[in-house]
Formats: sequence, structure tokens, C-alpha cells
Amino acid sequence: MFGKSISKMSLNDIMKATNDFSKENIIGSGRTGTVYKALLEDGTSLMVKRLQDTQHSEKEFMSEMATLGNVSHRNLVPLLGYCMTKKERFLIYKFMANGTLHDKLHNAKDGAEAMDWPLRLKIGIRAAKGFAWLHHSCNPRIIHRNISSNCILLDEDYEPKISDFGLARLMNPVDTHLSTFVNGEFGDLGYVAPEYARTLLATPKGDVYSFGVVLLELATGEKPTFVAKAPESFKGNLVEWITQLSSESKLHDAIDETLGGKGYDSEVFQFLKVACSCVLPGHKERPTMFEVYQLLRAIGQRYAFTTEDDVMVLSEESGNAGPLVELIVARDV
Repeated sequence: MFGKSISKMSLNDIMKATNDFSKENIIGSGRTGTVYKALLEDGTSLMVKRLQDTQHSEKEFMSEMATLGNVSHRNLVPLLGYCMTKKERFLIYKFMANGTLHDKLHNAKDGAEAMDWPLRLKIGIRAAKGFAWLHHSCNPRIIHRNISSNCILLDEDYEPKISDFGLARLMNPVDTHLSTFVNGEFGDLGYVAPEYARTLLATPKGDVYSFGVVLLELATGEKPTFVAKAPESFKGNLVEWITQLSSESKLHDAIDETLGGKGYDSEVFQFLKVACSCVLPGHKERPTMFEVYQLLRAIGQRYAFTTEDDVMVLSEESGNAGPLVELIVARDV
């Protein structure tokens, strides 16, 4: 199971490890399925994703498992195994001790300290590196299609790990390039790029928009669909609030108050501007995911969150986008 090739698990093993899919073991739920914590007899903790309706044949599903099992990157949640029954499909992942980024930002327990800026910046940079790898280094490229702060998990060292990559192919067997946006299967509220409603076409720039919303969450501490510190009269979402503040030259007001006055103000503002570029209404105006990674990396240079080797590998796979990114850094940041 923990070898290089992806492995099958039995349904009995999974049911025993999750206590028959007990509600107490649910650690996440989304449009693609429900995630349970699973505890093996040897004390190993895993995560089991019970997929929503997937109409693939066994042969198609196993082929997809073989592909996903070979997709490996430091910032992706490792897929360790799978299980098939006549009616259901299960994916087995490595357990992530610190849960989702969404919960750490928005559902912290009473008395828990807010995440500090260096940690938020590290998560933003390294998550961007993972998404850039999916877009620019995988062949064929993987468009995530369901990016949110719920799909970014944190391990014991708060290293961000992207989950649910590649699941769009499993959830929509008819045409992997079309979203099921109309049926509500494609993207969480507050994260869906505006062009999706019109075109129903999944694109890398749609992923960039969704990731931009995650970056806004990191900088503002606000949820994507409800802005706590906006006036009561404001009924829009996080992107609409940011857009309004930007038009009024009040973008600084959006920054999470817990981050202010600690020597990071300039970095947070630059980070916020990168996030704003990701959520521009016109998809052609948004940067690529590789450019987002480079922009964020430039902001975090003093922390050594990345190495030159990271960038060189991505740059080679991305058509040598480096010079273009340098221009964006000079212009926008």
C-alpha cells in the first residue's frame, strides 16, 4: 500500500478503520464526496474519501487511479490506495494532521492564536507551487476545477498539500473539459470564476481565479461568501468587497487586523495586490499560475521558502516564463 504503485484496499478494511463510516470520523465534506479519518490496526492514520456519484466503469476508474497514483509532488496530498464496489468508489490518502486551511483560518477554536503572517505567506507560496506544477509540469496538464481553502490541507509542519486534484475527470465522464457548473458540482460558492456561468468551460485561468480567492482569505481573514467587517448594508462576497475597496483606494482596510503593525505591512499589501490580479473579471488579464508562484515567491524572498531549483524546474516546463514574470513584479508589486 505504501509502495510506489497505487494499491487496492478492501471495503472491510476501510469500514473497520472508519468505524463503519461513523459521523464522528468525518473530517471534511464537499461536492466530490465526504472525507473520513481512518485508523488502521497498527496505529497508522489515513484519510478515506467516499466519492459522490461516479459513473465510470471499473476499467476506466482503475486507469484513472494508475494515473493519479503517479502524480507526485511535495505540495500534493499523496494518494495511497483505492477501493471499488459495484456502486461506490473510495480513495485513500495520507492523513494531514492540521486539517484544512479553511478551518485554520475561519473555524479556529476559542483561545487559539490567529495564524501569523510568515506562516500564511509560506502556505500561499507553496500551494501556488503545487498548482503551478499541475498546470505547467504535468502532461497532460491537470486543471483542478475545485480550488478552495477546503482543498488545501496542512500536515504536521503546516506544509500545504493540495487535495482533490484530478477528481474532475472522475466526476464528469462525458467530457472532461466541460464543467458541471449548472448542476452545482463545479466549484464552491465564492470561488467560481465569473466566466464559468457563461462558457461552462474549465480553464487554467479559472483555477487562477479560485486560488486568488484563497489568497484573499489568507490576507484578509474573511470568508469567501461573507465579509464580517463589511458594513451591514453590504451584501456581496469577498471578491466584490475587495473590488469596491480597491476602486475607492482603500485596499489597506481589507488586511486582517491581526497582521497589522508587526513589520509585515508591505508584504501583506503586495500579497493582496497579487490576489487582486488573480480575481480580475477578464480571464485574459489574470496571470498564469506559474506567474502567481513567481510573484508570491518574490514577496517571500527573505524567508527562503523556495529554492532556485524549484523555479528552474517550473520555468523549463512553463516555456521559460521567467522574464515575463519579472516585468509583472516590477509593474504590479
